[in-house]
Amino acid sequence: MAPVSNPEKDMDNPDGGEFCGLALSRSRRQKREKTGRKSALEQLRKAKRGEKIKYEVREVASVYDEVDEEEYSKMVQERQEDDWIIDDGKAHIEREVCFNRNVPVIYQFLGHSLPLETRMRLSVCFITFLPLSSLRSSRIGSSWGQEEEGGGSEAPAEVQVDSSQLPLIEGPDGEQVFRFYWLDAFEDPYSQPGVVYLFGKVWIESAKVHVSCCVAVKNIERTMYFLPREYKVNPKTEEVSDTPVGMMDVYQEFNELSEKFKIMKFKSKKVEKNYAFEIPDVPSQCEYLEVRYSAEFPSLPSNLKGATFSHIFGTNTSSLEHFLLSRKIKGPCWLDIKTPQLNNQSVSWCKVEALALRSDLVTVVKDLPPPPVTVMSISLKTVQNPKTHHNEIVSLAALVHYQFHMDKAPPQPPYQTHFCVVSKPNDCIFPYDFKEAVRKKNGKVEIASTERTLLGFFLAKMHKIDPDVLVGHDIFGFDLEVLLQRINFCKVPHWSKIGRLRRANMPKLGGRGSFAEKSATCGRLVCDVEISAKELIRCKSYHLTELAAQVLKTERATIPQESIRNLYSDSPHLLYLLELTWTDARLILQMMCELNVLPLALQITNIAGNVMSRTLMGGRSERNEFLLLHAFHEKNYIVPDKPSFKKAQQEMEEVDAGKGKRKKKAAYAGGLVLDPKVGFYDKFVLLLDFNSLYPSIIQEFNICFTTVQREAHTLHKKTEDEPEEIPEIPDPDLEMGILPKEIRKLVERRKQVKQLMKQQDINPDLYLQYDIRQKALKLTANSMYGCLGFSYSRFYAKPLAALVTHKGREILMHTKDMVQKMNLEVIYGDTDSIMINTNSKSLDEVFKLGNKVKAEVNKLYKLLEIDIDGVFKSLLLLKKKKYAALVVEQHGEGRYSTKQELKGLDIVRRDWCDLAKECGNYVIGQILSDQSRDAIVENIQRHLVEVGEKVASGSIPLNQYEIHKALTKDPQDYPDKKSLPHVHVALWINSQGGRRVKAGDTVSYIICQDGSTLAASQRAYALEQLQKQDGLSLDTQYYLAQQIHPVVARICDPIEGIDGVLIASWLGLDPSQFRVQQQFQREEESEGLLGAPVQLTDEERYRDCERFTFTCPQCGTDNIYDNVFEGSGQKLEPSLLRCCHIPCGGCPRDYVVNISNKLLLDIRRHIKKYYSGWLVCEDQTCQNRTRRLPIAFSRHGPICPACNRATLRPEYSEKALYNQLCFYRFIFDWDHAVAKVLQSDDKDATPALWARSVGVSHKASLPIVLPD
Repeated sequence: MAPVSNPEKDMDNPDGGEFCGLALSRSRRQKREKTGRKSALEQLRKAKRGEKIKYEVREVASVYDEVDEEEYSKMVQERQEDDWIIDDGKAHIEREVCFNRNVPVIYQFLGHSLPLETRMRLSVCFITFLPLSSLRSSRIGSSWGQEEEGGGSEAPAEVQVDSSQLPLIEGPDGEQVFRFYWLDAFEDPYSQPGVVYLFGKVWIESAKVHVSCCVAVKNIERTMYFLPREYKVNPKTEEVSDTPVGMMDVYQEFNELSEKFKIMKFKSKKVEKNYAFEIPDVPSQCEYLEVRYSAEFPSLPSNLKGATFSHIFGTNTSSLEHFLLSRKIKGPCWLDIKTPQLNNQSVSWCKVEALALRSDLVTVVKDLPPPPVTVMSISLKTVQNPKTHHNEIVSLAALVHYQFHMDKAPPQPPYQTHFCVVSKPNDCIFPYDFKEAVRKKNGKVEIASTERTLLGFFLAKMHKIDPDVLVGHDIFGFDLEVLLQRINFCKVPHWSKIGRLRRANMPKLGGRGSFAEKSATCGRLVCDVEISAKELIRCKSYHLTELAAQVLKTERATIPQESIRNLYSDSPHLLYLLELTWTDARLILQMMCELNVLPLALQITNIAGNVMSRTLMGGRSERNEFLLLHAFHEKNYIVPDKPSFKKAQQEMEEVDAGKGKRKKKAAYAGGLVLDPKVGFYDKFVLLLDFNSLYPSIIQEFNICFTTVQREAHTLHKKTEDEPEEIPEIPDPDLEMGILPKEIRKLVERRKQVKQLMKQQDINPDLYLQYDIRQKALKLTANSMYGCLGFSYSRFYAKPLAALVTHKGREILMHTKDMVQKMNLEVIYGDTDSIMINTNSKSLDEVFKLGNKVKAEVNKLYKLLEIDIDGVFKSLLLLKKKKYAALVVEQHGEGRYSTKQELKGLDIVRRDWCDLAKECGNYVIGQILSDQSRDAIVENIQRHLVEVGEKVASGSIPLNQYEIHKALTKDPQDYPDKKSLPHVHVALWINSQGGRRVKAGDTVSYIICQDGSTLAASQRAYALEQLQKQDGLSLDTQYYLAQQIHPVVARICDPIEGIDGVLIASWLGLDPSQFRVQQQFQREEESEGLLGAPVQLTDEERYRDCERFTFTCPQCGTDNIYDNVFEGSGQKLEPSLLRCCHIPCGGCPRDYVVNISNKLLLDIRRHIKKYYSGWLVCEDQTCQNRTRRLPIAFSRHGPICPACNRATLRPEYSEKALYNQLCFYRFIFDWDHAVAKVLQSDDKDATPALWARSVGVSHKASLPIVLPD
């Protein structure tokens, strides 16, 4: 706080008496005479009455003590450390209050005689200066708070609207209508059933500006359809009688039911409706009894059945859905309200309010551009209260643009004005010179004494600015929740100003799905750039720092929450906090503009016909549902009812309960993935791809609810093991169904838009809008198939989804067969694409070949179309859905460049550390290069050795070891929290306060050595824990063995000369562990391949076996014996014919008894090794070795008791023993060896005849018999 002096006392003591010195202790100020207090209060009263206060100005000498700079700094520091005053609402507070810019009045000790509201109003010092310049010259971007040129910092003038009349215009029929553009809609089915609130913008002619408006549409009725039975049924016994049912019978039964359900008034009529969905016993066309009654009466149970009716449709249809469908409103648009009424009582915070008494008074106005909207991006910083552990807001910044056009390119700069407000934690004080520092920095900052004042100021600004769109990062997950919690805790009045609907009771916070936050902000569109980025781009993490780097190519400065309190030590640091808050708000707004979130959401919503606020929250399923709802409603179809949320939740809980990680079996077969021909291809590979395969199949074969016969499939429920029956393709002569027709419309509209984009001299704004529109059409069309296969969708139709995928598999196999008949090699195929090895190094030939294949395939279909998707200069194909390639990018005139493309590899997944990814990228770069094989192996070896040394020496930055993994549910909902490292760290992060991580967030962690013997998965810590906690160190063994080694080994698998054991030795690991692992892998691979042992050569089959060694009795040299013959051609000779130590000259085969005994001992040793029963953990970092079989088992084998994660494998398996014994038989099998030599040397009979004669004599001289 700035030192405050009393003018009167100062004048009485011109020499600077004992009360005038700066060095006075703060406690002494509280002992001043009451006259000073009374004088200050009297002056306050005069100021409130508007009287001018006159001051006698005298020359004053030495008002304050004069001290040097060093002593002054020392005193200031002592004051900051001394908690001289506690602002607990009881103590007297010193503040500067500015009632008038021209008449500054300074008061002390504002007494409690003033009303609380007045004291709250006076507890803020409003400082409004020029924009704040940069705190640091090195800061990125423009200075915080500084309006960029051309942005315009002036807010529009306050618009006064005459509330006694509505701004009406002449409608198309000549009558007066209320025309407005609706942006958002809200309904509260529990407290206000049958009422829909529409929020948007209306044009005020007198002010020449658009202002906010709210239209309440009332008396929206519940509408239900009763399906009559053919014959009456006894509801209790379900016995069918012979009495036929008429429509009057249905009416009479409902009339009786209406009394039971307290429906006092209803109306009904007979209607004819169509049905084409999954309930089996509903006819495709018949008469229904339509019943309508007020939404104030209760809804009927969805499963209600009667003696005269079998089904009721529309029991849970919301008023909003009924309104949008009946009035054919598809997304934000201009609406006309006929005979609008004025609201007697304000229901919203909007400038204009109107009332429509019936829904049929609302009509759509087409072909008018949307009005500009007011956009506000917010960012806030919080600290955790050490006592309550609640997050308290200490700073908040907002950027505002009043004329943001959703049908044009984003404005530059994207904001016109801003505001910042800063408060302080209860245990901190503002720096003594903070106000002066803000003034010197030309800042626009509001300084609030308490958090309650800050929140009140924010709500006041929200009301005044009245933004249509609120933008933030993780705004649903953190910002709005914290704001609402703190507003509730601090009892700030008018909390509902955060939205546009006036409400007294705040919705219950802390629920799932951001329901409370969305409800609280109703009337304003909320754009969460984190949600939008997840839909539009791929990123390893969607934190603001990562998004700023990827989208804006900007580095974002951050500060840990626990360090924020330290920034109150002096003014420069506190200014830096404000700078970070402001910068975050700017980055969020720039990101929204860069991703074109608002224009794209508007286009998608206009296509689908849902509510734009729901589009901004993600969820493609709801968009597809609304598109089909509009289409089927238009064709007089009864649409499926919304599935019960509770039922869906119960089903999901049943799946999760007690089943651990077991995945639910797929409901139907998906796309076909062809077996890849694994290997490295250094000649051009052609990639052909079907354009939008599933939407094209739906159109090509007219697959729709209305065309495909599937009653038998619906009636006959299959067991899990029973194969799925595929419905028949509809008759080609049938009229096109609604689903393919809707997709066709989307495709045709996209083609038209793309044609418009090709116009010459097109306006850049128009081109951008066309581009956004074609992207929206593409996204919608490609996701239409999804609603068929999503089990919680209203339009879920498993037979249709299975038919689409079945045709996809058929088409891919047929295309493969056709290509192979053209004498081309198909090396891989996945769902909608195939790869062809062209065996050519000429790019022109490759494209000619591709066009030829394309023409042949496209002849077969009317709408399906295959196209050249790319050409690979070289390709490393590892397994299904995993490959690396150099993609050719043509530049014309035969010139091209290459770009690396990775699919499904570990290095593109988030759950591998950056160091492992860098190693993988380097290895792939080497393999795909044009270097020789020896040079590639040498470079990889050099790089891995270097990495191993750097890891061991600790010279690699710690952030390179961070592993990123996304949460699929909230951390507390995981049943096995301890064994999941990212969940373990997420729970720790949530315990620290600040932003909580939740389902969908990405958690970063590092595996550390903490002195325990726990498994690696239980030794996960956040980076800040490793940096701050003693006793933690990086687990280098884990990162070399479990991160770098697997990544590199998998990539190098097809490369001759590199294996896992070699890679381990290069990284400085123990190769013996990996030798056992390699053996396991080879065994599993050979078991997985049908007939693989027959296809293997002798060398491949026995490469992991121990070689037979025999020590020469003469010189003691070990002779390795692994084949009957040594050498080849003319130099072929029997093994053990002479000692490998040339000076010896001995002949080991003369010692037959010794060789026989050595072989017998070796065999016994291997058998003993097998029966010793040692088990080893397959996790190389665990290194557990035991002979005790544990109790816990998984489907893969016994679970290791040491790490509780990996499985135990036999150290020496029965297969290894069998192969070893077969190897011993092989090296003494003379007949097989001679036959092999004869077969290979047919062209030269001399060595073959010699081998036969020598082999026979050699066999006779070495009579060794293997034991049974």
